[in-house]
Amino acid sequence: MFDLKSILIVVSALGSGLVGGIFFAFSSFIMKALARVPPAQGIAVMQSINLTVLNIWFFAVLFGTGACCLVLGISSLSRWEKPGAGYLFAGSLLYLIGTIIVTIACNVPLNDALAAVDPSSADAGRVWTDYLKKWTAWNHLRTGAALAAAALFIVGLCRAASPFDFARAKASSPAMSTISPHKSEDWPRQFVEHFNAGDLGAVMSLYEPEAHFVTRSGETLVGRDAIRKVLGGLIETKTQFQSRVVRTAIVGDIAQLYTDFEGTKVDDAGKTIPVRKAIEVLRRQPAGSWKLIMGDPNARE
Repeated sequence: MFDLKSILIVVSALGSGLVGGIFFAFSSFIMKALARVPPAQGIAVMQSINLTVLNIWFFAVLFGTGACCLVLGISSLSRWEKPGAGYLFAGSLLYLIGTIIVTIACNVPLNDALAAVDPSSADAGRVWTDYLKKWTAWNHLRTGAALAAAALFIVGLCRAASPFDFARAKASSPAMSTISPHKSEDWPRQFVEHFNAGDLGAVMSLYEPEAHFVTRSGETLVGRDAIRKVLGGLIETKTQFQSRVVRTAIVGDIAQLYTDFEGTKVDDAGKTIPVRKAIEVLRRQPAGSWKLIMGDPNARE
C-alpha cells in the first residue's frame, strides 16, 4: 500500500500532468485556431474562455496541485538524504515557479488587459496580435514546466521505491577510486559505512569486477553481479555490521586482512540474529586504492 508521501507524489504527478495537458492544448491548436479568425471574433472567444475558466474545478486542479507541491518540496528538503528527494524537490519548484507564478504574474495580467478591450474598437486588431504573441509564449513556458514537473515526480516516486538512490549510485560509480580506500586496513571500515547506509552501489565499488566470494556452503561466487545479490539480500534483512581488523599481511600489491565483522540481521520471523565474519584478500589498483579480489566471510568461524 502507498503511504501518505507516495499518495502526495502521485497526486502531484497527475495534477501537473493534467494542467500541462490543458495548457498544451492552448499552445498546440487553440491559440492557432483563434489567430485564424478575425480579431473581433478571436477577442470575444478568448474573453469568454477567460471567464469560463474561473471555476472551482480548474482552480482545484491548478492550485490544489500547487499546494501538494509546496508540501512535497518542504518535505523533500527535510528528508534530503532519502532516495528521490532531489527529483521531488526539483519537480515541486518547477511547478510552483514555472506554472503557478508564471500564470499569476504573466498570463493573468494579459487576460485582465484583454477583458477591458472592446472587440469592435479601432485598435482591437493591434491589441489582439500583441496578446497572441505574448500570451502564447508564456503559455509555452508553463506547459513545459508542468509536464517536466510531472516527469520528475514519476522519477522521484520510482527512486523512492528502489533500494538505493540513483543520485548516490551515480556519484559512486564513476569515481570508484575516490571511494576505494588508499590503505588496505581501511577497506572493512568503508565497507561497513556504505553497507550500513544501504548504499549497495558504493559497496560494490569496493570489489574488483571479477572478485570471488565464498559462501557459507563453500560455493565460490565470481563477479560483482553474483556478489551483489548476496549483499543486497543482507541489506534487505536490515543487517548492520561493525568491523575490527585483527591482522594485515601485505606482499607487494596483495593484502590479506583478518577481520572481525560483528553485527546482527533480522530473520523472517523478525528475530535479531548475531553474525560474525571474515578473511579478505585485496589488490592495489593502479591509482593506489585497494579493492577486494577474494572474500571468505566464514573462514574464521
